[in-house]
Amino acid sequence: MVFNSRNKGVAEAQRKMVQLLKEKRAEAHFAGLQLEQAIQVYDVAVPAHAAALKRLGMPAGEVPSLCLVELNARGLPDKIAWKTKYTSPDVAMKALDQRLGIAGRDLPKTPPLLVITGSPEALEVLETEAKIKALMDTDWKDARIEKFSRAEGEVADVPSPGLALLDSSSKAVLWKRDLSQPDGALQSLAVKLGLAYKIPDQIRWRDGSVLLRVPGGSVTVGTDTGDEDARPRHLFKINQPYYYMGKTEVTVAQFRQFAQAGNGYQTDCERTGRSFVFVGGTFKAVDGANWKTPHDPRQPADPQLPAAHISQNDANAYCQWAGLRLPTEREWENAAGSKNYPWGDQWNKDLCCNSVGLGLGGARSPVAVGSFPRGASPWGCLDMAGNVYEWTSTVYGQYTAESVKNTRMNGLRRVVRGGSFGNDEASDFLTVKRTAVGAQDTTEAQGFRVCLGGPQGL
Repeated sequence: MVFNSRNKGVAEAQRKMVQLLKEKRAEAHFAGLQLEQAIQVYDVAVPAHAAALKRLGMPAGEVPSLCLVELNARGLPDKIAWKTKYTSPDVAMKALDQRLGIAGRDLPKTPPLLVITGSPEALEVLETEAKIKALMDTDWKDARIEKFSRAEGEVADVPSPGLALLDSSSKAVLWKRDLSQPDGALQSLAVKLGLAYKIPDQIRWRDGSVLLRVPGGSVTVGTDTGDEDARPRHLFKINQPYYYMGKTEVTVAQFRQFAQAGNGYQTDCERTGRSFVFVGGTFKAVDGANWKTPHDPRQPADPQLPAAHISQNDANAYCQWAGLRLPTEREWENAAGSKNYPWGDQWNKDLCCNSVGLGLGGARSPVAVGSFPRGASPWGCLDMAGNVYEWTSTVYGQYTAESVKNTRMNGLRRVVRGGSFGNDEASDFLTVKRTAVGAQDTTEAQGFRVCLGGPQGL
C-alpha cells in the first residue's frame, strides 16, 4: 500500500483500506492464495520510502495505490506487478479480487444461475429473495451472476428451502446452502462470489411495503416523567440483532390488494356496517364508514392514504397474508427513536398530521403516507407521530412490577401507538405514549404498519 501522510484525504483512504484488508483476512477471504502475510505500507512523505518506491518503478504522485509486488530470490521487493488506486477502497478491493481470481473463484467462466428453492410462501424464501433483490440493486449490481430466479420445482441435491448456484448450461449444482438462517446463507454466497455481504438497510416486500432495518438488542423504553402507565423508563432486550419496520403505514391501495386476494375479505366494521368518525370534535358512529370510505360513505379514499377503520383482527389478517407481523410496542417505540418525538425533543406541529390548536378532529382527515419527510425517526420511519394510531401486537398491561396497575384495561385491550390526525395535545404524540384500545374497535383514526423479525441466532 502506498499513501501520503501529509494529505488528509489520502491518509483517511489509507486507514479505510487497511481496515478493509484486515476484515477480509479475518474472514479467510485470501485463503489458499500464495500471498506474503505482511501488508507493506509505504508513505511517500518519508524520503526513504519514496526512494524505495522509485527503485520499484512507482512514479511519484501515484497515491494512494494498492500494489502487488514481486519478490526477488532473497525475498525482498523487486518490482511492482500490478497496481490500482484506492481512493474508493471498495472499488480497489473488487479490482484486487479480479486480479487474484477470487471474484468467482471455483466458478465456470460463464456466469452461473442463482436460484432459490422452496415454497414461495415460506418466510425464509421471501426474506432471502427480498434481500438479494436489494443487494443486486446496490452492492451486488456487478455480481457475476447470469440471473436470479425461483426454481421451477425441486432441484436435485439442493435443500428446500435453499439457495444454489447452477451451471448455466448443464444446470449442475456448483454451490448450495439451506435457508435455515438466511443471513448465513447470503454471507456464504458472498464469499463464493468474491463479494461483501452487508445486511440491506432497506428491502421491498411483496405487498409493496418498504421495510427499513432497525437495530435490536438492548433498548431503553418508557419514561420516568410522563404518563403513569408509561413508567418506569427501563432497559428491555429485543431478542434479535435487528428487525425490519415498515417505512410508512399500510396504505389503502395495499389493503385493497389484500382484500381482493382474499376473495373479498371484509373488515370487522364492514361486517357490522358502521364505524366511528370525527364529527364536531367527537367520535360518532357512521353507517358505511370503512377503509374504502373512511370519512364520508359517498367519498372513496385516496389510494395513498393510510388504511383506516382497521381493527387489530384486520391488521393481523393482512400480516398473515403478506408474511409479516405487527410490531410489539417496544419494537415500535425503539423504531420511533429515543427522543420525545420521532424527529427530536421539541414539539413541532409542522412535522406530522395533527389537530393541535384546532380542537379534537380539527385536521379533518389523515394525509397521504410519507407527507412529512422531515418528521422521520432516526431509522427513517415516517408518520410515527400523527396521521393514524398504529396497532401493535402487545396486550395492554403494566410495563414492570413498578408500573401503575389499571385493572380495568389490563389484558382486555391492545396497545396502539403514535397518536392520530385527530389528537389536539402535543403529549399525544410522544414516542412513549401508550393508548389501550379493544382489538375489535375501529375508527377513522386507526391503522397499522408492518414488521419483519430479524434472525434469532446470527
